[in-house]
Amino acid sequence: MAAGSMIARLESGYLLLAGVVAALTGLGMIALPGAFYGSYGIDPAASIDLANELRSPGLWLALIGFIIARGALRPDMRRLPLATAAAFYLSHAAARGLAIAADGPPGPGLITAMTSELLLGIAGALFWRRRHAEGLGLP
Repeated sequence: MAAGSMIARLESGYLLLAGVVAALTGLGMIALPGAFYGSYGIDPAASIDLANELRSPGLWLALIGFIIARGALRPDMRRLPLATAAAFYLSHAAARGLAIAADGPPGPGLITAMTSELLLGIAGALFWRRRHAEGLGLP
């Protein structure tokens, strides 16, 4: 198997995984906020305002997930989904890092989420950089 073909398969797998994770996270936030946030020790039922605030970004996350996953189906148009995945996951990890610095460490579920976001973001950035360099004719 040629190296380019192997990278293309890795990109497809990455985009599918990163997209499905974001989409399912968003859908979980909307459809099952009690179960979703309960796994982190957060009770959205404590307040209607809290439940509303916790559900509100769910559709955005789902939409971003679908955009990222679509890149798995379109090898000729992967730069944007790769950049989107990198920015999405790295920004979430960075925001969690800032929250830890400001508020102290959260429970293990949110630490796991931050670690996963960081790894998905780094992978997306590396794939994007490779694809971007190819487009520019860089080595």
